[in-house]
Parts: sequence; structure tokens; C-alpha cells
Amino acid sequence: MSVLDNSPNKKNVRKCGFVAILGETNAGKSTLINQMVGQKVSIVSRKIQTTLTRILGIALYDNSQIILIDTPGFLRENSVESLAKTSWDAFRESDDVLFVLDVCKKNFDASIKLLQKIDAAKKISLVMNKIDMIHKPKLLEISAMFSKIRNFENIFMASALTGNGVEDILKYLSSALPCADWIYPEDEITDSSFEKYVSEITREHIYHRLHQEIPYKCVVKTENYQHQDDGSVKIIQNIYVKNNAHKIIFLGRRGGKIKAIGEAARRELSTLLKKNVHLFLHVLVENNG
Repeated sequence: MSVLDNSPNKKNVRKCGFVAILGETNAGKSTLINQMVGQKVSIVSRKIQTTLTRILGIALYDNSQIILIDTPGFLRENSVESLAKTSWDAFRESDDVLFVLDVCKKNFDASIKLLQKIDAAKKISLVMNKIDMIHKPKLLEISAMFSKIRNFENIFMASALTGNGVEDILKYLSSALPCADWIYPEDEITDSSFEKYVSEITREHIYHRLHQEIPYKCVVKTENYQHQDDGSVKIIQNIYVKNNAHKIIFLGRRGGKIKAIGEAARRELSTLLKKNVHLFLHVLVENNG
């Protein structure tokens, strides 16, 4: 690995660092990461704790490689008593922290309690998300309230869904990260394996189709993928559920639900991979023995 000139005055100096994304469940963390990276790397769902493991998104801005750590949400909805261990691990490893706030919420107690747990010496910026869904006077009121809780490096106004304000966040992170060689190749957007990446896409469509009917901790595993002679790819995935009752819910009447999930996932995978995808889904009951 080449040694770079660390002089901050050199335009070709590369920067690299880790940025943790914290905030309440469904604040828009995954959507923000996808917007910053410019491509989907983290799944988005109305379900609580959709992100079961840390997912790295890798954003490039100017000469900076910004490694975004998407942290799991609270273990229990509306509770700040116990954060997933991986959230705190990600926080400790990071060079910077973005705290994402859903400004449309009626109650900010959980966010306030979490912010109060974070060491005041830690660099943290507040991202006020979903600003396109709230009137400006209310937005300024919320901003003033959070400014009294702690000193933020920045307070960003953004809409992760539309991308409004996201470049301001990238510009700040690019300037704030330390001078260092890039850790990942330039064309990588996530450290997730291909198998995990395509499994997450299917898992997202499960949430969208089944809503409250199915436990959100179902497991999707990509068991096999093969590149075909015609340039397409064949993907076989197993969906593991807890019992036969859950399997029946997944399948739906005459297999209608699993077929709809498969069609939606196949279409998105074809778009993301830029090739035809043949997706085969199998619903299996977990063997706990």
C-alpha cells in the first residue's frame, strides 16, 4: 500500500474513516445510508429492528472514503434501556457519529435519553430527517430543543428519501475524516457478501408483503447462485421460519404470497444486478434440534 502525503494542503490526499449512524428505530438510518452511497446497501422497512446485523455502506466524496456503519435499533420498541451490543461497538469504533432524528414523531423522549447516554466528548452531528413532511416553524422549534440537550458538531436538515440536504452531510464528513489510505477498493459499496446482499433484498420484500402477519426475525439464506450461459443468474434462497403455522402464512392461499414476494424481489434484483434473475424461494421450518 502506497504511502500518501498527509499534508492537508495537498488536494490528492486521501481520507478514510468510520461513521456510525445512530437513532431510534425507523428514523430513516437505512434510507440515509442508501442515499449517501448512491445505491441500496441496507434494507428499508416499516418493521422494527429491520437491521439485524451491522451493514457497511461505503460512500465516496471528493478524496474521502466514508465507511458508514448502520447500527441495529432498540431491542424493544419505545425503549432505551438496552441497545443492541453491536450499536455500541459501532459507536466506539467510529471517527464520527450521525444521530438521525425523525422530526415527524410526536414524542422525542427516547431520542433525548439516548443522546444523554453518549459521552459529551464524542463528535456527533444531528440529522433532522423527513423535513419535507413538517412545517418550518415546527422544525425550528425541534432544532432549538435539541440544541439545549448537547453540543452538536452540526445540525443538518435533510430528507433521506428525496436526497435533499444529503450532500451537505457528505461534504462535512469528507472534511472531518482523518487522512488515511482507503480501506476498500474504489468500486465497493458494502462489505457484505453477494449472498448476504441478495438475501437482504428478499427479506425487505417479505416485510413489505406480510406486514404484521409474520415475525420479523425470519432468516433468508442464499443457498446457491449460478451464472447462466445467456448472461442471467439463477438464485436459490431458503426462508427459515419458526413453525408450520408461520410457513402457511408465508405461502398464502395456493402459494400466492410467496409468489408475490418472489416476483417483487426478482424484479428489484434484476434492476440492481443489471441482468435477468431467476429467483427460487423455498419456505422451510427451522430445525431446532
